[in-house]
Amino acid sequence: MTFLLWAGFVASAVLVGVRWVDSGAGTVAVLQSLLPLAGVLSALLLAVAVVTGRWQITVAAGVLLAICVAVVVPTLFGHTVAPGRDDLVVMSANLEFGAGDAVSLVTAARQHRVDVLVLVEVTPASIQRLRAAGLDTLLPESVGRPSQEAGGTIIRARIPMTLVQAGLEPVSAHAFDEPVVSIARPAGEILLRAVHSWPPDPAGAADWRSGLAQLQAWREQQSPDRPLVLAGDFNSSWGHPGFRGVAETMTDAHRAAGEAWTPTWPQGRRLIRPFIQLDHVLSRGLGVVDAGVVHIPKTDHAAVWARLSPQHG
Repeated sequence: MTFLLWAGFVASAVLVGVRWVDSGAGTVAVLQSLLPLAGVLSALLLAVAVVTGRWQITVAAGVLLAICVAVVVPTLFGHTVAPGRDDLVVMSANLEFGAGDAVSLVTAARQHRVDVLVLVEVTPASIQRLRAAGLDTLLPESVGRPSQEAGGTIIRARIPMTLVQAGLEPVSAHAFDEPVVSIARPAGEILLRAVHSWPPDPAGAADWRSGLAQLQAWREQQSPDRPLVLAGDFNSSWGHPGFRGVAETMTDAHRAAGEAWTPTWPQGRRLIRPFIQLDHVLSRGLGVVDAGVVHIPKTDHAAVWARLSPQHG
């Protein structure tokens, strides 16, 4: 029993400590997504150690649990602002190679009164299904392009927008289109970038990390006086140092809304429940009114949305 408890402690300690390891290794990225599991395991170890009178393990597990609590608790308190007339509702959805259910997506966009919709992994066939579901009427403005593979990214909008950048030049084959648009609002223009980072799979984990570094560098180059939104599938979470670098100086809409534990992936699996938030809406110079997720059938990502207020930036 003692050996098993110490083995569990070592596993928990690795999951907690790896959160601060900045690496482009795929294995490290996977472990960094499992901090909630470390908290559960630490709590279980603490309970068993107390009941069985193993005080050394009790102290060790208690320290680990305290670290997990210190990381998680501050994210549970929201700081939203009051709604205003000029609020901007942004939604992002990964269609998983275009398979996401078009009717459900258009219905969700209509129900949440979405102004700007970021779509990643858009294929030509999915464009046809979205058009048949009424997307052209709901969000007539469009920039970006579909693709037969996972790289297609399109931004749809109810309001006028201007294409600023069609997509960044890929540093390798492991990169997706990420168009940038300027959105005209009464309070001033808002710069929005669609985000679709490469996943940290074994073949492209190094490019995943360098892609996040490039995204951080791009964010740092933008004027702090201009409201900025990053929305899409970052293929990373707050457990990844690369994502924390991107999100520095920005507000995570779901954290601000008190919805820090909002796993968006993987959806629709029988044996694996959603356990990590890969999809985000980050903003700077805007207040967060509300945020949430929407389950879209036939895709492994939940859609995320946020209502942002320029009056409280």
